[in-house]
Amino acid sequence: MTGPDYETWMLLCIGFIVPIRIYSLVRYTWNLPLRSGPGFFLGVEVPAGFYDAPEASWLRRYHTVLLGEHLIEACVLTILLALAQWQAIPLWAGGSAVLFVGTLMTFVAWTRHSLAADPPVRAVALALETRRLGDYISWPLEALAALLVTFSWWLLLHHGGTPIDWLNPLQNTWIALGLLPGKIAMVRSGSPLPLDRTEEHYQCQDVARRNRVQQMNAFGWFFVVILFGYALWHGWPSARTVPGLPWLFMGVALAIMGYLMIVVFRGERQMARMGRDLRPSSSWSTPFRRATFMSRPGLIWFSVWFGGILVLVLYSLL
Repeated sequence: MTGPDYETWMLLCIGFIVPIRIYSLVRYTWNLPLRSGPGFFLGVEVPAGFYDAPEASWLRRYHTVLLGEHLIEACVLTILLALAQWQAIPLWAGGSAVLFVGTLMTFVAWTRHSLAADPPVRAVALALETRRLGDYISWPLEALAALLVTFSWWLLLHHGGTPIDWLNPLQNTWIALGLLPGKIAMVRSGSPLPLDRTEEHYQCQDVARRNRVQQMNAFGWFFVVILFGYALWHGWPSARTVPGLPWLFMGVALAIMGYLMIVVFRGERQMARMGRDLRPSSSWSTPFRRATFMSRPGLIWFSVWFGGILVLVLYSLL
């Protein structure tokens, strides 16, 4: 898709993304440090009066970093629109996601290093139930996604002479298929359970786990659909003669993104309700290990997956 149709599609995407980012900032991200109550800051236990003392600068720092990150996104988008650089809008969307996640993760890590140097040690309970991957992950859907990705690459490798930007399908493939190890790590790993209100903590963690897997499913399918549509357009000449085919794929992609936002916001409300009176799992240590905001397998997966995205984004800027 080129010309006015492509510009229209990009404007629709911007009109979809920007209001959601603003809503998410105001409704969820802005008050994220206070989710567990005044006794905690981003899951780290803090002393009484923390938000009234000079240490309240931590909250101001968080808000400053958050506003600065969103301001960078807004400035870049304004420049792209002013210069009519429509082809760079997808790069802006992906780069914004990378910048936001990286900024938030860095701030959380910095907070934990600075404020949680000596978390309290508590006795730990054990869950006797075994979590099966099939209870959280739909293997037929995973197989279908892998099949569509494979077929997409077959089309691209046997394309009919249309110029192909190989970085585009590579990025989509890495993002989509790279989520499966993350889902497995999410299911297999878990936070320690305290002796106090163990069942409530277990249920809260299980709901959070299912929500995260659903979010990863929707996020992955968004990129599978984008890749499949790109492969059809560039690898199957007859597809370019089908009226409205690009708009069909773009509509499906937007519908998946809308579903993703519903899952995210619904999950945030559910987790806030269930965990309102529970001690955050990252605020205490067990006798066997220190408190972490992410399991070691999850951290390894995220570092590799997110690092790969960052490398591809930086390479596309060269």
